[in-house]
Amino acid sequence: SLAALTPEGAQWRRPPPPPPPKSPTKLHIYSHRTLHMALRTLAPVLVAVVLAFVDASLLRAHQAPPPDPAAEVPAKTEDGSYKSKLDACTACKAAATGSCAMYKSCVCYATNAFFQFVGIPNANDTENFAWACGNEGGSKYELCFTVNELYEDAFGDKIDPNNLKCP
Repeated sequence: SLAALTPEGAQWRRPPPPPPPKSPTKLHIYSHRTLHMALRTLAPVLVAVVLAFVDASLLRAHQAPPPDPAAEVPAKTEDGSYKSKLDACTACKAAATGSCAMYKSCVCYATNAFFQFVGIPNANDTENFAWACGNEGGSKYELCFTVNELYEDAFGDKIDPNNLKCP
C-alpha cells in the first residue's frame, strides 16, 4: 500500500506541475523573420514573371464605343452663350449622352449668366444661358430635367433595362 511506502506522519503530495514550454529560441525568431523578408522580396518578382506571360489584352476591360448623343447641340449666340434655358439644357444633354462617363455622373443644370449692375445702362442682351453638370455654381442654377428615376435616366429618356446606353 501507499501508506507503507511513506514514512510515518508524512502526507501524500501531488507531483509538481510540468515546467512551462520554453519560448522560441533566437534561431527560430531569426528564421521566421528571414522567411518573411524573403517573401516580401520575391513577391514582386513572381508577379512580374507571371505578368510577363499574360497577354495585355486579357488585362484590359472591354471598352464599348461611346453612345450616340441623344440630342443635337443648339447654336450658340455671338457671345458664346445659349439664348434660352431650353437650349442650354439641350446642349448639356447632347454632351452628357455622348460620353459614358458623363452619362453616369452628370445631372444637368442651367442658369442665366446675365447680371444687372448698378450704374451700367440697360443691356440689349439679357439672355446668356450656360449649363453645368451639377448645381455647385449656386442657387441661380436650376435643374434641367425632372425625371422619374425608376423609369428614366437623368435626361428624361426612358430606360430600357435590356439595352442600356452605357452598361
